[in-house]
Amino acid sequence: MSFSVILPTLNEKGHILKLIEQISHIFKTYKKEYEIIVVDDNSNDGTFEIVKNHQIDKSYLKVILRTNKKKNLAESINEGILASKFENIIWLDADFQHPPKYIKNFIEKSKKYDAIISSRFLDKSERYFNNDKFKKQINENQSYLYNKLCRIFLFRDITDYTSGYICVKKKFFENYSLKGYYGDYFVDMIVNLKRKKINLIEIPFKDEIRASGISKTVVKVNIKYIYICFRYFVTLINSFFKSKFN
Repeated sequence: MSFSVILPTLNEKGHILKLIEQISHIFKTYKKEYEIIVVDDNSNDGTFEIVKNHQIDKSYLKVILRTNKKKNLAESINEGILASKFENIIWLDADFQHPPKYIKNFIEKSKKYDAIISSRFLDKSERYFNNDKFKKQINENQSYLYNKLCRIFLFRDITDYTSGYICVKKKFFENYSLKGYYGDYFVDMIVNLKRKKINLIEIPFKDEIRASGISKTVVKVNIKYIYICFRYFVTLINSFFKSKFN
């Protein structure tokens, strides 16, 4: 069983090498064939250069630089998928909010399931802000509400429609590519997984605070934020009709 791990990056220089090494250690421990594909969205902090220099003599590591393109999370992951060569595709946030230690659960469950989603909203899941020293970000309430709406209008057996932490068989992408701007791509993907009757499961995990730098999901009420909200709800409406009537 083999794995391609995609890390979409944007200004992650403070922690990206540590993340790569931790992921690599997991696969070496389990003695699994693997590769790590860093897809950098033209960072301005030197992330690409750091990974490129680290790539020397590391056959498992690939790095892709997206230049002259609009920054887009879904398209970054799509490029990583196209460059991948192994049976199972994993992607996660490159800022340690998705702790790499949970990849071991993907390895174990990929024997039985075609898609494994790490969910923040299962009974056994934990949130970083449950610790009193951390503050809950404003967008966490919005994420909770949005996922609640998705459960009402789409599938009740899915709890996290914007997870962004998943392992899925590469064969699923033979006739499908991710569509969206930011986290909305995940909703469309779940609908397509369900429509194709892919054998999937959600597993609990504990998210963490960003390792360094500034989160790309910090809420600023401006035109871009309004546009993102609009995209999310358009995706929900389109997904509803796709799941019910197509």
